[in-house]
Amino acid sequence: MAAVRVAALDDIAVGSNRAFDIAGQSVLIARTSFGLFAIENQCSHALQALEGGKMKAVHIFCPLHGVRFDMRDGCPTGTLTDKPIRTWPVRIADGDILVDLGNA
Repeated sequence: MAAVRVAALDDIAVGSNRAFDIAGQSVLIARTSFGLFAIENQCSHALQALEGGKMKAVHIFCPLHGVRFDMRDGCPTGTLTDKPIRTWPVRIADGDILVDLGNA
Protein backbone atom coordinates (compact mmCIF):
# COMPACT_ATOMS: atom_id res chain seq x y z
CA MET A 1 0.00 0.00 0.00
CA ALA A 2 1.35 3.41 -0.93
CA ALA A 3 1.28 6.31 1.50
CA VAL A 4 -2.27 7.54 2.11
CA ARG A 5 -3.28 11.15 2.74
CA VAL A 6 -4.93 11.33 6.13
CA ALA A 7 -5.47 15.04 6.77
CA ALA A 8 -3.99 18.46 6.33
CA LEU A 9 -1.23 19.18 8.83
CA ASP A 10 -3.18 22.22 10.02
CA ASP A 11 -6.06 19.90 11.04
CA ILE A 12 -3.96 18.41 13.88
CA ALA A 13 -2.77 21.03 16.35
CA VAL A 14 0.45 20.57 18.30
CA GLY A 15 -0.49 18.78 21.52
CA SER A 16 -3.47 16.94 20.05
CA ASN A 17 -4.29 13.58 18.50
CA ARG A 18 -7.03 12.26 16.26
CA ALA A 19 -8.02 8.80 15.01
CA PHE A 20 -8.62 7.96 11.36
CA ASP A 21 -9.83 4.81 9.65
CA ILE A 22 -7.30 3.81 7.00
CA ALA A 23 -8.08 0.63 5.07
CA GLY A 24 -10.05 -0.74 8.03
CA GLN A 25 -7.31 0.08 10.54
CA SER A 26 -7.83 2.67 13.29
CA VAL A 27 -4.71 4.85 13.16
CA LEU A 28 -4.03 7.61 15.66
CA ILE A 29 -2.20 10.65 14.36
CA ALA A 30 -0.51 12.42 17.26
CA ARG A 31 1.31 15.73 17.04
CA THR A 32 3.63 16.99 19.74
CA SER A 33 6.45 19.50 19.77
CA PHE A 34 8.69 16.46 19.20
CA GLY A 35 7.03 15.53 15.91
CA LEU A 36 4.21 13.72 14.19
CA PHE A 37 3.42 10.07 14.93
CA ALA A 38 1.13 7.40 13.46
CA ILE A 39 0.27 4.67 15.95
CA GLU A 40 -2.29 1.96 16.52
CA ASN A 41 -5.35 3.48 18.20
CA GLN A 42 -5.70 0.71 20.76
CA CYS A 43 -3.97 0.06 24.07
CA SER A 44 -2.42 -3.41 24.11
CA HIS A 45 -3.38 -3.81 27.78
CA ALA A 46 -7.12 -3.12 27.94
CA LEU A 47 -7.93 -2.65 24.24
CA GLN A 48 -9.02 0.92 25.02
CA ALA A 49 -8.83 3.55 22.27
CA LEU A 50 -5.84 5.84 22.79
CA GLU A 51 -7.51 8.80 21.07
CA GLY A 52 -7.73 11.70 23.48
CA GLY A 53 -4.99 10.26 25.70
CA LYS A 54 -2.61 12.71 27.34
CA MET A 55 0.73 13.12 25.60
CA LYS A 56 4.10 14.17 26.95
CA ALA A 57 7.10 14.52 24.61
CA VAL A 58 7.12 11.25 22.61
CA HIS A 59 4.75 9.34 24.92
CA ILE A 60 1.00 8.81 24.99
CA PHE A 61 -0.94 7.61 28.02
CA CYS A 62 -3.94 5.28 27.77
CA PRO A 63 -7.01 7.13 29.08
CA LEU A 64 -8.20 4.03 30.99
CA HIS A 65 -5.26 2.86 33.13
CA GLY A 66 -2.48 5.26 32.18
CA VAL A 67 -0.26 2.78 30.34
CA ARG A 68 2.48 4.81 28.66
CA PHE A 69 3.61 4.05 25.11
CA ASP A 70 6.59 5.48 23.25
CA MET A 71 5.08 6.72 19.98
CA ARG A 72 8.39 6.30 18.14
CA ASP A 73 8.41 2.51 18.42
CA GLY A 74 5.16 1.56 20.19
CA CYS A 75 6.92 0.10 23.24
CA PRO A 76 5.11 0.33 26.58
CA THR A 77 6.70 1.25 29.88
CA GLY A 78 5.58 0.04 33.28
CA THR A 79 4.16 -3.28 34.41
CA LEU A 80 0.63 -3.46 33.00
CA THR A 81 1.70 -4.76 29.59
CA ASP A 82 4.82 -5.68 27.70
CA LYS A 83 3.10 -5.85 24.31
CA PRO A 84 3.92 -2.94 22.00
CA ILE A 85 1.41 -1.19 19.76
CA ARG A 86 1.99 -0.82 16.04
CA THR A 87 3.56 2.28 14.55
CA TRP A 88 3.74 3.39 10.93
CA PRO A 89 5.89 5.77 8.93
CA VAL A 90 4.33 9.22 8.70
CA ARG A 91 5.49 12.23 6.72
CA ILE A 92 4.36 15.64 5.57
CA ALA A 93 4.09 16.50 1.87
CA ASP A 94 2.68 19.76 0.54
CA GLY A 95 0.98 20.45 3.88
CA ASP A 96 -0.67 17.01 4.03
CA ILE A 97 -0.10 14.17 6.50
CA LEU A 98 0.73 10.91 4.72
CA VAL A 99 0.81 7.48 6.42
CA ASP A 100 2.26 4.30 4.95
CA LEU A 101 0.57 1.22 6.40
CA GLY A 102 2.69 -1.12 4.29
CA ASN A 103 0.86 -4.45 4.08
CA ALA A 104 -1.48 -3.77 7.02
